[in-house]
Amino acid sequence: MSNFEKIIKEKSDSELTDIFIKNSGYQEEFMIEVQEELIYRNIPLDSLIKFRGEQNKIDDIILEQGEQGSQFWIIAAFIGSIFGGIWAIFAGYSYAYSKHKVKEKEYFVYNDSTRKYGRIMLIIGCVIFTLALFSRFF
Repeated sequence: MSNFEKIIKEKSDSELTDIFIKNSGYQEEFMIEVQEELIYRNIPLDSLIKFRGEQNKIDDIILEQGEQGSQFWIIAAFIGSIFGGIWAIFAGYSYAYSKHKVKEKEYFVYNDSTRKYGRIMLIIGCVIFTLALFSRFF
């Protein structure tokens, strides 16, 4: 008996169905063992596969929308960009262009409004930083 089998045998039916439906972050061998255990317990896989497809659609929608950035950090980065803080340029770039890869697809981390603020923050920070550099040389 492998380590996976021992772990899976201890799980309840609902835990196994949740693992099968969500199917994220688990090793392929583990998922094969889960599927075999579900079949052994006479739990119909057809309905679980349907639920998995629906769950994947919901997950894709949530990932495509992105998350809202922290208002505190957005305001702090705007203040920093106005005063020429170099970290605000990095924060603006991060808010505007950060992506993460899930299931062979890339998604923006932040939603449209946060990305818009990030681009504005990046532009303001770059302009102020450039003006500050030129003022020191001329």
